[in-house]
Parts: sequence; C-alpha cells; structure tokens
Amino acid sequence: MGTKKNNKINILSVMVKVIAIVASIYGMIRSYQNLSFFTYFTNLSNIAIDLGLLASLVYDLSGKDKKNGFYVVKFLLTLSITLTFLVYLCILAPTSEDGFLAAYFSNYAGSFCVHFVTPVLAILDFLLFDCRYESTPVHAVYAVIPPLVYVGYVVILAQCFGVRWSDGNMMAPYNFINYGAPTGWFGFDLSQANSYSLGIGVAYMIVALLALFILLGELFLFGKNLRKKHMQRK
Repeated sequence: MGTKKNNKINILSVMVKVIAIVASIYGMIRSYQNLSFFTYFTNLSNIAIDLGLLASLVYDLSGKDKKNGFYVVKFLLTLSITLTFLVYLCILAPTSEDGFLAAYFSNYAGSFCVHFVTPVLAILDFLLFDCRYESTPVHAVYAVIPPLVYVGYVVILAQCFGVRWSDGNMMAPYNFINYGAPTGWFGFDLSQANSYSLGIGVAYMIVALLALFILLGELFLFGKNLRKKHMQRK
C-alpha cells in the first residue's frame, strides 16, 4: 500500500511540474517581441522557475535525492515567481489601462499563464513536494536577494545603457519601480498614480516589497514545515 501511495504522489508531482512549465513557455511565447523581453521580472522569474522545475523533474524521474542546497535555490525561485503573481494581481492588473480581466486574458491567456497558472502550480509544488528541505530562519532573509538583484539590473540597464521602457516614457519596466516618474525615489503624491507611476517613491516600494518577500519566505517555510511534520506522522 505504501508503495502505491508514493507512486501517486510522484505522478502528481510530475504532472504539476509539467503543466507549470508548459503554461509558462506558452505564455512567454505569446508575449515575446524583442530582446526587451529579458528585462521583465515576469519573464526572468518564469525562465528561472522553469529551470528549477525542470531540474526537479529530472531528479524525480531519476529517483535521485535532491541536495539541500538545491531546495534553497528552488525556494528562492518559488518566492520570485510568487512576487510575479502578487504584484501583477495587486498592482499591475488593477492599474492596467485595458482593465483587470483584459490584463490577464487579452493575449490569448498568455498573461494568465505566466502570472497565475505557473506561479500557483510552482507554489503548490514547493509546499507539497519539497517538504524534506531542511530550513533555518535565515533562509527567509535570503528572500531579499532576487528583488534586489533585479532592481540593480534595471538601474544598470537604464543608467549605463540608456534602456527605456513603454515607448521611452519609463526608466523601469514596471510603474512601481519607475524612478524616472515625478515622485522619483522618495516622493509621495498619490494623484500621480497611473500606469507609469504609483505616486509612491520607488525606495518606499522596494522596502515594502523586501518586507513582503521576507514575510512570504517565513510563510512558505512554515507551510513547508507543517507539511513535513504531516508526512513524518504517516
């Protein structure tokens, strides 16, 4: 009976990973236009989680045990795709000029795949199947690494290479980190809120996002530990 149960869990794990990867690739194909594609956190986080899920899938199919370091990296990749999910759901889709639903479904549901389907499945994959990961409280602090690296990447592109977004109107791919907006790094003027700016200084948004990332990290590790205890009792 035990073997049969484990086989079911493995099959479910494989299905979740495969669907997440396929949805992500489809969504990215629908949105690709030029090399600026590789400047958006959505696409970078999707590519990263696809590689993480693919590597995990190879481990699953080969029957080899994953190293704890692999789990730490996959944990950070999962947090990154979770940020993609939350920021689009709570900030970008609501401020889209096309409307909330169109922001997800106007591109043959490609946006829905990369901003919802893949993130949700990646989160489930981590919580359900990565429960053997040995974590420490400091791992939640590691969560600040992906967003800080991304912000640095965007600033370097804008300042050193003159890259601009949204027809040259933005110095960042997303309105909440568009430090070229009137509110800049430390301003505050909600009347300026639109698709180019949230009317909140970018520095404040970064601090808020880092705090959110650490909180998400704590919640993920808590959920993972609960799952681990549940599995150990069986």
